[in-house]
Amino acid sequence: MNNILERLNPVFEWITKLAGTNLLWVLFNFPIAYLVLSLFTVKEMSQISMLIITIAVLAPFILFPATTAMFGIVRKWVMKEEVPIIRFFWKYYKENYKRSLVGGLILTVLWAIVGIDYYYFHSRIFLGSYLFLFLMVWLFIITLFFFSHTVHTETKLGQALKNVFILSIANPILSFGIAIISIVILYISLMKLTFLLPFFSGAVISFLGFFAYYKVFTRIVQIEQSASVEKNMIES
Repeated sequence: MNNILERLNPVFEWITKLAGTNLLWVLFNFPIAYLVLSLFTVKEMSQISMLIITIAVLAPFILFPATTAMFGIVRKWVMKEEVPIIRFFWKYYKENYKRSLVGGLILTVLWAIVGIDYYYFHSRIFLGSYLFLFLMVWLFIITLFFFSHTVHTETKLGQALKNVFILSIANPILSFGIAIISIVILYISLMKLTFLLPFFSGAVISFLGFFAYYKVFTRIVQIEQSASVEKNMIES
């Protein structure tokens, strides 16, 4: 019995960390969480549109800073570091608020453009909507990598967005694979197992997102270092 408990202990620890971080993220996103839940209770298109617009307006000010803070916690886990969740969540939230806000404004505008185009083509030219569906998945990758890059580097926002764009296509199989898994988790959480939303969904998706980003980022850094060493050897 003791051996079984010892083997299960790491599992319980991970469940506790994921649930604690996700609950904290939901708490910081309470206005948006309430509006998202309201989408399932309204039926008129005008009300749905108004809720979506309100969520889009609030997202850069609430969702992006809180999600960046969650990625900061997850980054520590991927790099095998343990930190007090509440204290460091608040630390990352304050440190990255302005950067997350400005980046969130840019990404929200991009999401709005792609989303409107998808809706337009889906209702008129169905085959054309697949292009914008692909762009939505790609934008989802870019958004995940933006959060990851924000907590992992200190580059300026403009350069960070360029780097994120490059990283999102550097390993398309890994990036799109993680994106599809994350979207499936989000779909199941919204449509089937709603109890996952307050406890696990956000934290699990952020873990997968940073894991993919860190793999791609580390690989590119290694390639650049090798190229630099070879260049120095040739010059010498």
